[in-house]
Amino acid sequence: MPDKKKEGLLYSEPDTGKVNFVVNTSILCIHITLMVLYILACSKVMFLVNIGSIVFYLLGYYFIKKGKSIVFFTLMFFEIAVHLCLASYFIGYLAGFSAWCFALSALFVYPQFSDPSRRPKKLTVAFPILSVIIFFAEYAAHINGSIPDSAVSRPMRYVFYGVNTVSVFFAIIFFTYFFATSIIRSRNRMDYQMNHDMLTGLKNRYSLHKITDEASARTNHTGEPFSIAMADIDNFKNINDNYGYACGDLVIYKVASIIKEMTDDEEFFAGRYGGEKFLFIYTKEPSSDAMRYKMEKFRDGVEKAVITSAGRQVRFTVSVGVAKFHKGDDYDLVLKQAHDNLYKAKREGKNRII
Repeated sequence: MPDKKKEGLLYSEPDTGKVNFVVNTSILCIHITLMVLYILACSKVMFLVNIGSIVFYLLGYYFIKKGKSIVFFTLMFFEIAVHLCLASYFIGYLAGFSAWCFALSALFVYPQFSDPSRRPKKLTVAFPILSVIIFFAEYAAHINGSIPDSAVSRPMRYVFYGVNTVSVFFAIIFFTYFFATSIIRSRNRMDYQMNHDMLTGLKNRYSLHKITDEASARTNHTGEPFSIAMADIDNFKNINDNYGYACGDLVIYKVASIIKEMTDDEEFFAGRYGGEKFLFIYTKEPSSDAMRYKMEKFRDGVEKAVITSAGRQVRFTVSVGVAKFHKGDDYDLVLKQAHDNLYKAKREGKNRII
């Protein structure tokens, strides 16, 4: 049977500001590390270049705070591209700075995923292509002798190579993880919206029909019956007419909150069938009166509930019709029986179960 709880933890959107803050802080720490290495390598040019990089990432916090992530990551792309080109020339090709081209390919796609409402632009394709061009341009320059193998001692070259390789490795892991979880979030969000009512958060008619289809198949296979119940808010039109549609929504939401408190049984499902109607499904009853017991608890809870709208207290009740599905039954006819019982309860005075 379908699970009653969301599967996994990837439903809520990430805090983009915090993620951008972590990205900026991580790269700033890398540049601080490089600053120490440039001093040890006695590379005055790269020391001065790196001061500019550190200042840029300190200003990055301002861009992040102002929500200008696209501008910031565009400038970050150019900062990394320029820095790796200069470092390859003044430190040496074998120091591994060209590996940052691989991180650049993912860097500019990141803002598109961090802001789901943003439509991809041409730069999303242009920048990864540019990073590939930079990589092969550096390789060609190295082959031609324009970029030396190394301009520092062998131990320092190994240190630079190790720092660059590890940094790029973890950068790629981060972006891959972020992209994967973004895709999963989008899939889960669409799945949730497809199966749940947006006002109440309860299962919608589509989701409920999937449950009854599976329950019907199981009953026809095992012979164990299951029950359904249809509930309707009494005099709902009068509530809308007298108090307004906003109050009507509050009433529906309040009824839904009562239903959510009831659905703690792994075989008991409920959802909004449409309008002010709700459908309940007990797929494996412990006794023949189990559904009626739950419906009485639901009816009593609604009768005792009260909401406040525009300073006025509003009370309301529900009527419920119950039916049972046995092996070989036509589910549509069983659903009609629950519907007929519901309106029989209304004709007999409402606020009751039949």
